[in-house]
Amino acid sequence: MLISVLYLLFISTSVINIPIEWLRINKYVAPLLSEANIVSIDHKELFTVYQLVEQIKEEFYTKLGYDETTGKYREPYGYSITDNFFITNERGILLQDALKQVHIHLDELGEEKAELFNSLFEADIENGLLQEGPNWISWKFKHVPAVMAETLLNELILRVRLIGGDLEFNNSQPSTEVPGLVKFATNLDSMVLGDTLTIVTASQDIVVEARMRQEENWQRFIQDSLKHYFVPLLTGTYELRLVSENSEEQFSFTVLPGRINRRRVEAFLSYFEGQPAIVSIGTIISDGSVSCSCDEEAIFRNQQLKFTPNNTGWCSFEVRGGNNIILLKDSVYVHSTPQPLVKIKGLLDDERLPKGTQMVALEAFHPARKSTYDIQQIIYEKLMGSGGEQKAIGANIELNGYEGPIWIKNIKTAFGDHTFETEVNFLIIIEA
Repeated sequence: MLISVLYLLFISTSVINIPIEWLRINKYVAPLLSEANIVSIDHKELFTVYQLVEQIKEEFYTKLGYDETTGKYREPYGYSITDNFFITNERGILLQDALKQVHIHLDELGEEKAELFNSLFEADIENGLLQEGPNWISWKFKHVPAVMAETLLNELILRVRLIGGDLEFNNSQPSTEVPGLVKFATNLDSMVLGDTLTIVTASQDIVVEARMRQEENWQRFIQDSLKHYFVPLLTGTYELRLVSENSEEQFSFTVLPGRINRRRVEAFLSYFEGQPAIVSIGTIISDGSVSCSCDEEAIFRNQQLKFTPNNTGWCSFEVRGGNNIILLKDSVYVHSTPQPLVKIKGLLDDERLPKGTQMVALEAFHPARKSTYDIQQIIYEKLMGSGGEQKAIGANIELNGYEGPIWIKNIKTAFGDHTFETEVNFLIIIEA
């Protein structure tokens, strides 16, 4: 039996980061950690810790609204009560100070029990138990669901009992407990606007409802046999309850603002300063007022954000619905206007233009931009003759019957307020 309890002790210290599906079996672990009865604790500081943890556990049960007849309490997977109780109300400091006193008087425990203390509290010591400051309390209790905090308190009591004296174990049979109402849930631990909350209940007769915190009316889930579905239309904190004939379970969950559906083509797009852009959001949000850090005239309609970035860097935007509630919040990175590429239209074999060509037509572009650049000026030289360097305004070079090689040396382009000057070495031949 002692080995079984030690194994439970190991499990309880291993589940801090395990998802909510694991936490649902925690209610079966917590009572088993209390199966050991203490015979005696002779060490004064250790007995003080034992009494303190028992007292704190009773206070914690009161805060949770613990029902002794059913063993249930409000929001078992919420952590606001845990944070308030152990951090804001400083119950965690009381625990830490008491354990530090035990460590100060370790020599009074004897060598064997002192080693056992250091072994059982090794992870706690590594995370600041013996240091000043909030590190240990945050590590132990911050954002810990209530059902897990209950197990941690029972586990602390068991550690003290293991160190303090001989143990005897209860041989009582497991009590008959009302089965949990939830068999399976998706997105209960984390949701963004547009996600669907799915609850699979133990019975079709269970009623599943949700409401935003501070609201009075409950909204019933869409039901299909054992499955219940809910698509929240607003961000914020929601309360969830499941009601059967003999019991009720309550949870809370938070719906965060939506984000760009990055699994679609938007994940591979680039955004450039001065270029009109469209972002398809891909959520249930259809309309709302938008604020955009790189375009004051951005609009959001039919699940699309349309904007023209006027600066580079991260461009953030928010979409707000009624009551100024944030429905969507995200950002994209805006690149500066890229240096254009230049090509000559109608080239044969990448270097020749056919006999009779009247002008050389150039085009400036970039593969990532939909719009072309304006070519303002071309510096070139006709190598047959003595004309020297010449300048053409615009994107065309008039040949006036010239045949032979032409050396294009420099091209000046523009896009919006940006100008680019490119030193190039194009040698093309007009066939004779």
